[in-house]
Amino acid sequence: MTPSRLNILLVEDNPADAAFLRQALPQELDLPHTLEHTLTLNAGLDVLSQGHIDLVLLDLMLPDSKGLESLNRIHQRVPEMPIVVLTATDDLSLALQALRQGAQDYLMKSELQLSPHALSRAIRYALQRQKAEADLLSAQRQTSQLLSSIPSILIGVNAAGAISHWNAVAEDTFGVTASSALGQPLARCPIGWEAPRLLRCVEDCRRTNQVAALDDVAFRRSDGQEGFLGITMIPMREAGTDGIGVLLFGADVTARKRVETERTRLAEQLLQAQKMETIGRFAGGIAHDFNNFLQVILGFAWLIRSRHRDDKQLMSDFQEIVHAAESASSMVRQLLAFSRRQPLKPQVFDISGVVQRMQRLLQQFVGERIRIELQLADEPLQVKLDPTGLEQILMNLCSNARDSMPQGGTLTIRTHSQTLDAAAAGSYSHAAPGAYVRLSVTDTGTGMEPAMAEHIFEPFFTTKQLSRGTGLGLAVVYGLVQQHDGFIDIDTALGQGTTFHLSFPRQEGSRPPATAGGGAVQGAEAILLIEQDARQRTLDEEVLRDSGYRLIASTDGTGPLEPLLQQCRNADVIILDAALPGVQAADVVSRIRQACPRMKVLLVSGFVDDGLRAVESKTSGVLVLQRPYVPAYLLDQLRLLLDQPSAAGVVPAAPVAQAADRRVLIVDDDPAVRQLCQRILQAVYQVTAAASGAEALDALRQQTFDLLLTDLKMPQMDGYTLIDEVKKLHPSLPIVAMTGFLTGEMEQRWKAGRPVADVLRKPFTPPEVLTMVERVLSERAL
Repeated sequence: MTPSRLNILLVEDNPADAAFLRQALPQELDLPHTLEHTLTLNAGLDVLSQGHIDLVLLDLMLPDSKGLESLNRIHQRVPEMPIVVLTATDDLSLALQALRQGAQDYLMKSELQLSPHALSRAIRYALQRQKAEADLLSAQRQTSQLLSSIPSILIGVNAAGAISHWNAVAEDTFGVTASSALGQPLARCPIGWEAPRLLRCVEDCRRTNQVAALDDVAFRRSDGQEGFLGITMIPMREAGTDGIGVLLFGADVTARKRVETERTRLAEQLLQAQKMETIGRFAGGIAHDFNNFLQVILGFAWLIRSRHRDDKQLMSDFQEIVHAAESASSMVRQLLAFSRRQPLKPQVFDISGVVQRMQRLLQQFVGERIRIELQLADEPLQVKLDPTGLEQILMNLCSNARDSMPQGGTLTIRTHSQTLDAAAAGSYSHAAPGAYVRLSVTDTGTGMEPAMAEHIFEPFFTTKQLSRGTGLGLAVVYGLVQQHDGFIDIDTALGQGTTFHLSFPRQEGSRPPATAGGGAVQGAEAILLIEQDARQRTLDEEVLRDSGYRLIASTDGTGPLEPLLQQCRNADVIILDAALPGVQAADVVSRIRQACPRMKVLLVSGFVDDGLRAVESKTSGVLVLQRPYVPAYLLDQLRLLLDQPSAAGVVPAAPVAQAADRRVLIVDDDPAVRQLCQRILQAVYQVTAAASGAEALDALRQQTFDLLLTDLKMPQMDGYTLIDEVKKLHPSLPIVAMTGFLTGEMEQRWKAGRPVADVLRKPFTPPEVLTMVERVLSERAL
């Protein structure tokens, strides 16, 4: 825009040329103006320093300055001043040089008279050009300020692939200064990022002339930390060239990427937890229904046995039925362990000590082809676990390792401490920051593919051949670890073995040793072991010796009984297989007591009938242990028996009270279970059976009962609701709950609140039902 009054400085040493210009200016310019004239450049510079001049008419040949020097000196004093060069020589090259040095235009003095409008045209063009250059410079400054204010990485790459812009954020992020980056090919700049991938994207952007973006470019900051960049590439055609330049806008998206990764990880954890919880509930439901079936099988088998004791062939078949039912019951217990529904009895102990005491037992379990190595921590590592649960965990892990090493190998068990901060704890589902004890079990076996490893903790999933496993072992491990507030992860690869890492919260302080591992409960007594199963006998021998007991003899019991009775004089206790062929447990105990009146006897049987329970109840110093059992339970029961006062002979059992006048209400939706309970109890009590909670409430409104025996899981109205309604009608009525699926937590809560007198777990035997009902009714009478 042309100023309203134009102040012109003429620097001309020729008076005639100066006079001509004074006369020509008013005629050429149609706007007010002033003209100041100096004969030398120095004088002109003094005028310029006053700051009011808008344009300079400059002669290049002056007394105190020659040629382009005059132009440069003015620009040094006033860089943006528009200058029109006046020259008396017809030197085009000099004029062009003046233009390149910053002059807005030039005039030949000889042409001023011939071209009347040349002077005004040159002045106007100079002012317009100066204005355009000023606007361009201002725009460049604004663009530079704008680019500098962008809080993101900004890198310009020209058509030749060299870096043309490098802002301060790029300097801070990559630790590369602009001076060392500008002009360098992007491919050679020492930037800690994925260069090949980035250069391919830059080339695609340049070739297609389309905006391109990369959302997850890995890079390394100047401080060495790694992160992710989100980069947008914008094609920019460079003026005066045929090439496509590229602007790269980059933002540090590390935090967002981590949040997304964490969100994905948590979603996967939640999905896995929900899946395992669903499977756990399903397993618990199966356990409940399966226990009902087992209850019917075992219950009616008892009734058949009571009527056909003299039929040896039938009794043999009956024993097979019982054995199969007990094996099925063991599977149910494993399902409950996986679904975290079985009650635990945790204790505080040093895990390394337990592992060390179990080494011999585990070595025997895995066989001679596999070598067990222990790498145990020197410091005590206290954990709070159920000892039997820990033993079950180790046995299942060793079983898995053994099956993965059919040709033999090495099994390494390691214990060490572990500390998780908040970030590390977030990598595991339900883990809290703090101190942990880590138990690692490593094999040199076949390993697994990742897709297979994702499913190994699911029940019934197995890599073994048909009939070689149930697929419950690792599911039980998972359930037990979760039940102890721990977590488990796995390192495996096909052909590279497998490591299971189990972490449990670390406990502080000193505690007594645990009863797990076949050696935690110590003893020094002498034991006579009579066990017909060779594998069981060998296992019991190892467990007893590891725990400090002395074995004076160990036999299968197939020989004459008299030599054994002679050896019992040197023993403190006899562990006796109650199923010795051709021998009745009561007869053996009687003959032992004749030879050694104060001898204690631990009777072991896979099936505990009312005959064995009668021996246990009538004879002091006799305890019955039912198979299957873990070594820890054997040691617990043995210690319990040994710590009792010495046996003094036979103690008569209390007669069973007849209670024909007492009324019992049985509630179960399963007809077979309902009929079984009715047949068991109706020989002693007056029994009424109901198929639902509503039917039971109707019966309770019409008559009185002395005891309610109800199942917990029933359609429409479950046992929990029924119990609440019964308490409203008859607050003092004793209640026994029947279930094949009850959490230890629920059982403890019930016992604390006393809503039920007791809980009868399925499968149960008829004597157990009769005993519990009689006890509850006796307590009520008291």
